Amino acid sequence: MMLLITSTLYASESNTQIILKSDDGRYYLTEQSVIDLANYLKKLEDLNANYSEQITNLKKQIDNLSLQINELEKQISVLEQEKRDLEKALENEKNKKLTWTVVAVLTIGTTIYFFVK
Repeated sequence: MMLLITSTLYASESNTQIILKSDDGRYYLTEQSVIDLANYLKKLEDLNANYSEQITNLKKQIDNLSLQINELEKQISVLEQEKRDLEKALENEKNKKLTWTVVAVLTIGTTIYFFVK
């Protein structure tokens, strides 16, 4: 059955008749038909091997990209933590500036008050 399917596929591709029918109603293959089928099967095996190799290479690329994604996710988490730390430091610096501004205004105001009075 598989030979019939394969020969039908091959016959439609090459426009040659692989399976011949004799006058008594039996089917047979010529020597050239067997050689053609063997060559066609070899081509299919080569294609299958090529596709398998491509699949293997694509799986390797997927694994590599997955590793890169994991590394980038780690970098993102580190950068997010650094951002939070910098935001806290910025808030502390703003508070220090406000404190020094209040101290400076009080000092200048007190000095002016004592000189005016």
